[in-house]
Amino acid sequence: MNCTRKNLLGIALALSTFSAWANHCIETRAGIDMGSGTTKIQVAQVDICRHQLGKVLYEDQRALGFNDDLGKSGNNQLSAAMQQQGVTALKQMVDKARTFHPQRITGVATAVFRSAANGQQVIDQFNQQAQIQLRIITQEQEAELGFISAKAALHDNHIKNEDLLVWDIGGGSMQMTAFRQQKGKTVTDIYQGRLASVTLKEFIISVLKNQELDKAASPNPIGSLRNTVLRYVNFYARTHVSPQIKEDARTRRVIGIGGVHGYSVKDQLRSANKTDGSNNTYTLEDVQRVSKNQVWKGDSELAGEYRATDVSNLLLVEGFMQALNIPQVTVVKASLIQGILVQ
Repeated sequence: MNCTRKNLLGIALALSTFSAWANHCIETRAGIDMGSGTTKIQVAQVDICRHQLGKVLYEDQRALGFNDDLGKSGNNQLSAAMQQQGVTALKQMVDKARTFHPQRITGVATAVFRSAANGQQVIDQFNQQAQIQLRIITQEQEAELGFISAKAALHDNHIKNEDLLVWDIGGGSMQMTAFRQQKGKTVTDIYQGRLASVTLKEFIISVLKNQELDKAASPNPIGSLRNTVLRYVNFYARTHVSPQIKEDARTRRVIGIGGVHGYSVKDQLRSANKTDGSNNTYTLEDVQRVSKNQVWKGDSELAGEYRATDVSNLLLVEGFMQALNIPQVTVVKASLIQGILVQ
């Protein structure tokens, strides 16, 4: 009897110790991804011992056109009006996030803040006014963080790094990232491109349509310029992407993250196919079929906050898939936030 009691006490003590260890590993964190056209925030429970994401408690995103604002600037600086719009939205999201009592609120700022002459000054102001910790990251750091985010969001411990190529398209930059082993060490191969959602839109407006950026809200309808745009994107991809990334794009599972894949392209395919959006993969043929119709639509026939770039996003993705022989893209609901949270 005494032996049985000792065993039960031992089991109870072990369970109590495990529970305390498990609770010690769970931390509530908030992450912010301040991009060129969209700012996202998420609060989630994070297993900091296993570096795994848990329950999402809150998430939000706002369309903040920093890249558009910079493009219209005559001095390569983000305007005071855009800064005010940014800090107002940021404080609203952060105030809501704080109701979940995160143990830290950290985040990153990307392409447009690297480019703007006053980028660091703006981020310093945001940090001070919202009482958070944002930092401007390099494009290489952005790519690696995107890879970590994508893998964390897959929730599959059996997938190896060497199985994946992560493709992230933002407003002002594009990254493709792959990890591989070389002589016992992990090597990161990264494509860092400047042709992205907003930059392609601006190319169509200013170069192909010969219009002033501050006077044309969007390139729509693109119409008969579709083939010209595709030739340009195709050429850009073939001449800028490294042979190693081209090989990975052809042979690995391509994971699309960020708003262009997860919202813009996916939503247009869903609308065209009258589906519920549960299918998280799309093929080159899917994109081609939809883009042929979408290019003839003007802004009044398109919906949403991002209609100015939606159609050109289709052509951006289509051109890269053609050039790099990417047969299919698997869309994962991830930005840079997942990587921010687990780091």
